[in-house]
Amino acid sequence: MTKQALFSVSLLLVLHCHCIAILGQPAQAPALPADAPVQAANAPAQSPVAPAGPGPTDVIKILKKVGGFTILIRLLKSTGTASQLRGQLKNSNIGFTLFAPNDVAFSNLKAGTLNSLSDEQKVRLIQFHVLPSFYSVSNLQTASNPVRTQAGDTNPGDYPLNLTTTGSQVNMSTGLVNASVIGTMYSDNQLAVYQVDKVLLPLDIFVAKPPVPAPAPAPTKPKAKKKTAGTPKPSTSTSTTSTVPTVVASAAPSPPQAPAQPANAPVQPANPPVQPANPPVQPASPPVQSANAPVQSATVPVQKGPLDVTKILAKAGGYLVFIRLLKSTGVAKQLFGQLNNSDIGFTIFAPTDAAFSNLKPGTINSLSDLQKTELVQFHILNTVVTLSNFQTLSNPVPTEAGDTTAGEFPLNVTTAGNQVNISTGLVNTTMGGTVYSDSQLAIYEVDKVLLPMDIFVPKAKVAAPTPTPSKPKKNAADDDQSLPGGAAAKVDASGGVSLSRHGGMTLVPFGVALAAFLFTKGT
Repeated sequence: MTKQALFSVSLLLVLHCHCIAILGQPAQAPALPADAPVQAANAPAQSPVAPAGPGPTDVIKILKKVGGFTILIRLLKSTGTASQLRGQLKNSNIGFTLFAPNDVAFSNLKAGTLNSLSDEQKVRLIQFHVLPSFYSVSNLQTASNPVRTQAGDTNPGDYPLNLTTTGSQVNMSTGLVNASVIGTMYSDNQLAVYQVDKVLLPLDIFVAKPPVPAPAPAPTKPKAKKKTAGTPKPSTSTSTTSTVPTVVASAAPSPPQAPAQPANAPVQPANPPVQPANPPVQPASPPVQSANAPVQSATVPVQKGPLDVTKILAKAGGYLVFIRLLKSTGVAKQLFGQLNNSDIGFTIFAPTDAAFSNLKPGTINSLSDLQKTELVQFHILNTVVTLSNFQTLSNPVPTEAGDTTAGEFPLNVTTAGNQVNISTGLVNTTMGGTVYSDSQLAIYEVDKVLLPMDIFVPKAKVAAPTPTPSKPKKNAADDDQSLPGGAAAKVDASGGVSLSRHGGMTLVPFGVALAAFLFTKGT
């Protein structure tokens, strides 16, 4: 009888432990409902996402909220385009349209494509995805080709972008890539962000340019033989004069010499006009001196055609270094496109060549391409500021470089009477003469290069986080006591109840004790 009782108790214990093991497994969430929202998210491609949040429009926050744009976000930040867009959206009525390739589009590029680009080329690549105007979906269907981007020139072989539509589908071509707009991620009256299925590759970066042919050597002129005394000249246009001395030598001395003197006579009166030609040079210098005195007087517009900042500066003279930086960074093309294809206005502080020569040797050459771009953009305000309006500016003044936060790109402008002072935190200078001014562009001379703190102040190294002290591990008994009522049950994320950790260990010793009791009683 005792053996049968023990056998029954053992079976009960085995059955009980098996039930504990089954109940202790966490319940799994159903898999199918989790996939449903993913498919539904791709379907309404044209539905705009809700604004990224209160405050100024921030492209980075919009892309983060949508998700899947890690590479584009990194490029927008590293090229300075994000801070530039944020500043212009916050401080002006300028509109923009962004074509946003997601991470899948970037992963479809040839391996190493982005790493092979210079900093300047990365800036141009991102600018090629930005239109300097707001385009709604309906406006994209009526855009005139080629569409101008922030990268600048739309000439064939440079940065052409052509848009075509088929029904409600918007397609685009760069000459290398054919892509499509597959969704509207954000749209208001100033910014539109559209997802595209491919990275837009411009011809200027990804097509090798043919080498410029070497100039043909100029034909060498035969060296003229030196004249020797007593040898007659060959018969040329001066043969008439060469024969005169021959005739004079054979004729009577006095009659032929009379015409020889009047022949030389015109040579002497020919010199007086050279002397009166110099006086106009002296009165030409006073205007140069007086040009510096009335610094507030604007020069005459350079040309009647499209506005070109580099041509204006070249005509004014003394801005060779700044012109070279404007061209090499691509800012010149960007300004040309925006000035001639939109109502956007700009104010430029133009340092002279003397200002650049006063920098420490090697300062410009030590900068990366991105830093050179930001340095040039720091000299440009994204609105037209007349002389009288400088007194009404709010500091810090936003520039094309972007963020005005202390330690980055702050620019403060103060006035004292008719004098305009500019401070970057590193450089204090006074605005000089007006190089050019109209309703869309103002260019002012400055005698120092405006050095932003973000570039020329070394960043403090971020200290490594101190390791957190390790806490002593608690015993299982302590964990049990910390639970209310001494309960050992633990609820996991799926809602399943686990009894195997504590309950199983409690019931097994109880069963063993019961079996021992029965065995002792039976014996």
